[in-house]
Amino acid sequence: MAKIMADEKEGGKVDGLFNGIKKYVSERIGTFVAFLFFLVALGAFMAMVVMKKWPEYTYLTVIIPIIAGITSYYNRAVALGLFLLIAFFVFIL
Repeated sequence: MAKIMADEKEGGKVDGLFNGIKKYVSERIGTFVAFLFFLVALGAFMAMVVMKKWPEYTYLTVIIPIIAGITSYYNRAVALGLFLLIAFFVFIL
C-alpha cells in the first residue's frame, strides 16, 4: 500500500513537472519564434551587406553558418562561445 501511494506521489511530481514545462513553453513560444525570425532577418541583412561589398565572398554567407552549426552540434564550448557572440551583437548593437 505504501509503495502504491509513493508511486502516485512520484507520478504526480512527474506530471506536475511536465505540466510546468508545457505551461512555460506555451507561454514563451511566441517570443522564441520571434527571436528565430529576428536571427533569420539578421542573417539575411548580413548576407546582403556581404553581397554588396564583397560579391566574390557570397558563398561564405552559406558555408560559414553551416560549418558553425555542425561544429556547435559536436562541441559545447564552441556552441557557448557562438551563443555569447550572437547575444553580444544582438543586445549591444
